[in-house]
Amino acid sequence: MAKTAISPTRPAMRRIGSSFASLRGLNDDHGLPSTRTLLVSLTSFILSLLLDTVAAVQKELPEIPVIVSSILVILVTSLWLLDWLKRRRVNTRQSGPLPAYARNLGNTVLNSIITLVAIPLLYRYVWYPGLNTDVITTTKDTIDQAYFPSITLFQREDWTSQGSLVVSPARPKCFIGWANQDAPNCESSGSQNLPCRCEDRWEESIGTFTWHGATYRTLTLVSSEALLCTVPTTLMLAQAFLWYDSSKAINDSSRLLSPSLWVAVYDPTLTLEEALENDYTRPILVNANGMISVNLGLNYRQVRGKPPAYDYDLLLSTVPSLDMRCDNGSDKNPATGPCFISLWLQFPTFERQVSTQSYAMSWPDVVASAGSWLSLFQIISWIISGLALQA
Repeated sequence: MAKTAISPTRPAMRRIGSSFASLRGLNDDHGLPSTRTLLVSLTSFILSLLLDTVAAVQKELPEIPVIVSSILVILVTSLWLLDWLKRRRVNTRQSGPLPAYARNLGNTVLNSIITLVAIPLLYRYVWYPGLNTDVITTTKDTIDQAYFPSITLFQREDWTSQGSLVVSPARPKCFIGWANQDAPNCESSGSQNLPCRCEDRWEESIGTFTWHGATYRTLTLVSSEALLCTVPTTLMLAQAFLWYDSSKAINDSSRLLSPSLWVAVYDPTLTLEEALENDYTRPILVNANGMISVNLGLNYRQVRGKPPAYDYDLLLSTVPSLDMRCDNGSDKNPATGPCFISLWLQFPTFERQVSTQSYAMSWPDVVASAGSWLSLFQIISWIISGLALQA
C-alpha cells in the first residue's frame, strides 16, 4: 500500500501550532507574567513603534505619541501588578509549588515597558527637534571657471526720481574683456577670444514686473554659456540708457536727486522670479548716472528643497557722472541725449563658499538612532528580568 506524501509545510505548521499551544498553557490566573500581560505588552510595543514611525515621517507634534504611550504603559504596568498580586494570593492559599517566574517572558514585558516609556520621550526631546531644526553647512573650494551672472535693471513706475529706461534709439551694450565695438560676438568667438560683444543678450524691449505689490519697468541681460569667465578679474561691461525729468521729480518729492535704478544680479540658471522668491538675489538701489564697479563673491547656496544656485556677494563702488545730459525737465541744461549706467563686473577670485541647508536629522538618522536605543533597551531588560543570569 502506497504511503501518502507528506507536504513540506506540515512540519512548519506543527511547530507554529505547538508554539501557540505552549502560549495557551501559560494562560493561568497566577503566572508571572500571564499570557494576557504578555500579549498586551507586545501589542502595545508594536502600536507604539508604528505610531512613532508615522509621527516621525509626517513630522507631527509629539503630544499624541506621548499620550498614547502613557496610557499603554499604565495598562501594561497595571496588568503586571495584577499578576504579582494573584501570584502572592496563590502562594498564601495553596500548599503546592508556587508557579515559577518566567524570565524570558518577563524580559519581553520589561522590554516593552521600557520602550513605551523611552521612545516617545526620545521623539519629543531628540528626534522631533532634530527633524525640524535647520542646519547650514558651509565649506570652501576653488573652481576653474565661472559664468557671468544675469542682470536686471528695475525702474519703479510710481517713483519719478528714478531714471526712465529706454532701448531705442540707443541700444544697451555688453562686452567681455573690454569695450570694443569691432570685437566679435561672444557666441561665435568663444570665451577664450577676448574682447567680445554680448549686446544680443539684452532683451529687445522693456518688460513689466510686479514684486511685493509694486510695478517695475525692467530691462534684463540674460547670461549664457558663452559668457564664461576663465581668468579671475576678467571684466564684463553692461551698459544701458535712460532719460530723466528733474522738474517732475522736484514737484513730486520736493527735492532733486540723481536718477536711480534698482539692480539685481543673479545666477544665470534662474529666472528673475525664481531668484527673488528663493532669496538668491536682492535688488540694490544705485546711482544710474555713472559707472558702478561690482565685485562678485562666489557663494554657492542651496535652499532646502531647491536645487543649489549662486547667491553672489556683491561689493559695489560708484563713480558718478558730473553732468546730466539726459534731463528732459531742465530749461537751464536741456537734454542732449540719454544718460547711461555702466556696470563693470568681475570675479576677483575663484574661491567659492558652498552653503547647504538641511535639517539636523533626516529620517534615516532617526531610524539608525532608534535601532541603537532599542538595542540598549533590550540589554537593560535582559539584566533586570534576570534572563542574563539564567544558566
